[in-house]
Amino acid sequence: PPGCIGVAAVTAGPGVTNAVTAVKNAQMAESPLLLLGGAAATLQKGRGALQDIPQVPLFRTLCKAALSVRAVRHIVPALRRAIATACEGTPGPVFVELPIDVLYPFHVVQKELGGSKTPRGLRGKLVQW
Repeated sequence: PPGCIGVAAVTAGPGVTNAVTAVKNAQMAESPLLLLGGAAATLQKGRGALQDIPQVPLFRTLCKAALSVRAVRHIVPALRRAIATACEGTPGPVFVELPIDVLYPFHVVQKELGGSKTPRGLRGKLVQW
């Protein structure tokens, strides 16, 4: 019905890639769809982290918009913008990537990554910041 949007949430890596066919179907059917995809921690991007693949570029050709949220304060504005984009004009899918360190508190992410101490040096300062 008008005013409705489909929403799917998938895990990083294989969860995101397994959604490609569904997103292409939504694109061809002109169906508004918000795909939320998990992602590796921001500091681990491009460093061989588990399930770290270039997800946003993968969806740029399939979606009206594909973006990655970089801070907690940007989640709600990004989702509002994504939903509006999916519904305006010719409806279609949008992809929003949510890195684990944006979704969870630092101590939870640190535990998942196997670290017990804050790293030293520049990386430690970045993590603390």
